[in-house]
Amino acid sequence: MSFRQLFFTILGLSLSSLTYAKADVMIMDPYARATFPMAQSGAVYLTIENTGETERTVSAVSVAEDIASEAQIHTTDMRGDMMQMRQVTEGIVLAAGTTMSFEPGSYHIMLMGLKQGLSEGDTVPLTLTMANGETITVNAAVKAIDKEASHHHHH
Repeated sequence: MSFRQLFFTILGLSLSSLTYAKADVMIMDPYARATFPMAQSGAVYLTIENTGETERTVSAVSVAEDIASEAQIHTTDMRGDMMQMRQVTEGIVLAAGTTMSFEPGSYHIMLMGLKQGLSEGDTVPLTLTMANGETITVNAAVKAIDKEASHHHHH
């Protein structure tokens, strides 16, 4: 294998696990789930780490207007015997030295008012705003939904 081939192979592997960092906050592996063409909403997941020595707060998230009307931080709670999503308006507090996963069934970013469905291979640019005004822009890769993993049985 030539040096050039090796370089581009390593570059490709490093881009497959994207990390975005600003000051002491790192955003890792952002991805969105593919939707059907006429979907009105979509979900984005990621991992966020506070590598600093002070508490940090993610106060808001935004999305490009050509993708969706708005982006919101949501969480999923059990209310009685039903799972319900609710918008998180007070922000997400990250204690110093902690990592939080935004994943199905937990915290996630909802894209509301999609302009068109999210297709596998597309990217969704998002901006996370910290309480101190710093912003971190990430590109979430759109991935196909694993139908087996997302199928739930109801009893």
